[in-house]
Amino acid sequence: MSPSLQGSGGGAGAAESRPDPSLGEALAHRVDDISRRVLAMWRDRSPTAASGATPNVERDIVRTTSLSTRALVEYLTHGASQSREQADAIAATGKAPLRDTIALAELTKLYLYWREITISTLTEEARRHGTAASELEYALAVVRGASDRSVVQMTKQFDIERTRLQRELSAEQALLAHLAYHDALTGLPNRRLFFDRLAHALLLRNRHRTDLGLLFIDVDSFKAINDQLGHLVGDHVLIVAAQRLIAATRTSDTVARIGGDEFVILCEHLDRPARHLIALAKRICGQLSAHITTEKHTLRVTVSVGITTVSAGEDADALIREADRAMYIAKQRGPGNYHLLNTCEPAGPVKSRRATT
Repeated sequence: MSPSLQGSGGGAGAAESRPDPSLGEALAHRVDDISRRVLAMWRDRSPTAASGATPNVERDIVRTTSLSTRALVEYLTHGASQSREQADAIAATGKAPLRDTIALAELTKLYLYWREITISTLTEEARRHGTAASELEYALAVVRGASDRSVVQMTKQFDIERTRLQRELSAEQALLAHLAYHDALTGLPNRRLFFDRLAHALLLRNRHRTDLGLLFIDVDSFKAINDQLGHLVGDHVLIVAAQRLIAATRTSDTVARIGGDEFVILCEHLDRPARHLIALAKRICGQLSAHITTEKHTLRVTVSVGITTVSAGEDADALIREADRAMYIAKQRGPGNYHLLNTCEPAGPVKSRRATT
């Protein structure tokens, strides 16, 4: 509760006079007394809040009220403005309510208690030293004005701190929301978000009769990369693969990592689904076969791609299973293959072709 004493004064009449320095000198001997009385008044008038306060809160009250009174002493005695320490104390009190150490209402009360007790103490000392009424009035005006400005200063700091914390909270909530629907390693949509989009796409497809397709992509020999070169290299391969998949697709396509070394791509609004999906599979096989360089290794990575289009009434789980089956058919033919599965035909051996670029 450090008072703002920069340019304090009690109006035009009061500004023409300044109290005898002896009033400030007398107040200097009452610094600890004022702090104790402020704390006692708070305990008496706000017993619930005071009873729940920690020792640190009470120490802060004593410290800041002592700074307040010393600042007033310096001003009344030497005309000295507020020190940097006192200014920082005001800013710090504005942050206290947001740290759950003391409520803003209680903090405002403490400012007013300090003003009330300080005015009472100055009046006592003025009577004891025979201080002129005009000089006392000037000193009291300084206390009132400084206290009022300090309350404003404190609440401004509170608003600044609250705004900062709200921005941080919003950013944290946005990050958590993003992580809930995205893969932490690659930044791609995760299984949860992918299935949401796939379910929505199937709903639109059934309503508007637009065609869509799915690619299921698996990195060939990925376990060997992890086992022989380590997980850091494996992670790097997945990150590069994700980047190349995004580069190979349209902005309207959904590229997702659904686990391990498995990726899926949802393509909507296709005029000629089979031709578009095969062309995309070739492009993916070509782009992902380019060398991947790490600090110690240069790798040539291939992928197996399963392709499927949607049959009438097919649900998301069925579509994923068909694409997964197509991918395994491609993988059985050797690395770097793609395979288009016709979901209208019964499961069985289907021709698979090696991708060419």
